[in-house]
Amino acid sequence: MGEIILKENFLKDYVLLILRINKLFKKEGSYYIDAYIGSDSLKTKVKNEDHFKFQRLIEDANRLLNNLDDIELEDNRKTFMKKHLLAFKSILKLLNNDVINLKQQVKNILDVDLEWTDEKEFENGLKLFDNGLPGNGDLNSRYYDWLQRNTYSFKNDKLMLGFIDSLIKSIRNFSKDIVDMPKEDEVIIDLVSDKNYGASTRYVGNYKSKLNINKDIPFNFFQAIPLIAHELYPGHHTEFCMKEKYLVKEKGYFESTVFLLYSPQLVISEGIGEVAFDMIFSDDYFLSYLTNNIYKKYNIKVDDVNIKSILKASRINSIDQIANNVVMMFEDGRAENEIKNYVRKYTLQPDFMTEHLLSNIKSSQFNKIYATIYYHGKKLVQDYLYEGDQKRKFNELLKKQCYPTMLKK
Repeated sequence: MGEIILKENFLKDYVLLILRINKLFKKEGSYYIDAYIGSDSLKTKVKNEDHFKFQRLIEDANRLLNNLDDIELEDNRKTFMKKHLLAFKSILKLLNNDVINLKQQVKNILDVDLEWTDEKEFENGLKLFDNGLPGNGDLNSRYYDWLQRNTYSFKNDKLMLGFIDSLIKSIRNFSKDIVDMPKEDEVIIDLVSDKNYGASTRYVGNYKSKLNINKDIPFNFFQAIPLIAHELYPGHHTEFCMKEKYLVKEKGYFESTVFLLYSPQLVISEGIGEVAFDMIFSDDYFLSYLTNNIYKKYNIKVDDVNIKSILKASRINSIDQIANNVVMMFEDGRAENEIKNYVRKYTLQPDFMTEHLLSNIKSSQFNKIYATIYYHGKKLVQDYLYEGDQKRKFNELLKKQCYPTMLKK
């Protein structure tokens, strides 16, 4: 009985620490908790408290670290919490304006070694773009024309929401071959403005998510399906549902009632999101679906391009995948114009997208850390899935407590 009470108190204090850290973020107009599906009483307790001082919370993290070995938990569960407690300490130090170099921040908070992405990958992407977009003019101009060809303005929000809802239902159906989702799962779509993202999924619990689509960013047919796969099926929403079902409801993992930003678990989550499209679409299947269900319907000419080559290139040379190098260039003190030209060269994105990326990275140290996650998460998950049964291993990532060094074992 004593062991049970000890474990319950430990897990309660672990979640309380996270809620108190989140309160510090909210004081600065941000947040640390991506989703909370836990006890309302703990949430209310922290809401009614005065802000705890940084040193007090660091001491709480140290106390939990020191007591962790005395709690009866599975080894992987202990390691998962240890990695996150170490992350909490570094986050609190950054919030307190302590000086920590970027590589150490990423190591402590994300459980990864910050690595430069070899430009050979991006050069290969440019070759694929060049092959996929034949014609006159420089490659940036040809890609801009391709974006314009895929850009569509709906007459009103209702039509846009209807199209997106139909697309989501189709992609959810494709995901059934990969993941056995809870039948009750639901996605609520909302169009938003003045946000620093293209789309964002907020999980609210009981297998339900709210998907915000930024309507300030022109709607693009070609980019919509990979985006929905990343955010929903079989990406973020799917992972949230599976972790609630298997970790919270079936195993009773109290600590898994909290989904965090800037953490080891987020590296895996974004890795899952980055490979989600590839889990349900082959190049040929994507081409067939896009042609028959969208391009023919909206009279978009595609017989003069190689869509499969453009798809491969866009998966390699995306804004998210290049962001890691952009962060490191800022950290090295490189001139902003040099960084802008670097992003334009490799992603071929228009100026407003480049400005959006740079502005977001410069806005806070935590956004810098987040921007490194996409590349490292994708590489980790891809390498993990490379050998063996991909479907089984992908489902393991969806259902288990995971962290980067676990996948490297």
